[in-house]
Amino acid sequence: MSPAPQAVGELPALDPKGAARRRFTRAGLGAGGVILTLHSQPGMAAGSLATCASPSGFMSIKTASHNPANSCSNNRSHGYWKTHSSAWKSRTGTSPTTRFADVLAARGSYSGLKNFTLLEILEQPNPVKAIDRNNVAMQIVTALLNARSSAMSGIPSVLAEDKVVAIWDEFSLKGSYRPTGSATPWTGAQLAAYLETTFR
Repeated sequence: MSPAPQAVGELPALDPKGAARRRFTRAGLGAGGVILTLHSQPGMAAGSLATCASPSGFMSIKTASHNPANSCSNNRSHGYWKTHSSAWKSRTGTSPTTRFADVLAARGSYSGLKNFTLLEILEQPNPVKAIDRNNVAMQIVTALLNARSSAMSGIPSVLAEDKVVAIWDEFSLKGSYRPTGSATPWTGAQLAAYLETTFR
């Protein structure tokens, strides 16, 4: 005798072992969704510009809340430093008239910046803007001032001065910056966008 025909979409009756397997499969699918959601967070962070993280932390969401040693609380924007040049000496130990080449390597397509002052790099007059098209030098000078300000205040910064210099050295030599060993190198626009996340 053949079994009774089933209606479309109706599941066949299962023995106890089959019902248990079905429940396990359904639970596994639910857990898989959670795992996939957790696994996709780094990609979400990169797209949403998580704030206050080292370059490698930016790639894996190690924000200040996960790593208290990283702080952006003392960091200011390029606009702040541009309009508060009188505070540079007391807050950073740096003169606004310091030449770019005295603190950062002016090489490759950025060699034309060597005689501009740090303040001029932030002000972006047309000759600077023509060289610093993606504002990388402007954001690096901002990060340098923030690093020095944090050091003078005794506040650990998300980017210490040696890290800022290392980022600039790699970018000015290669035309890109790789935040971690296996990551796709960042373009100038991507690097400038990241640096903007390190200040308020």
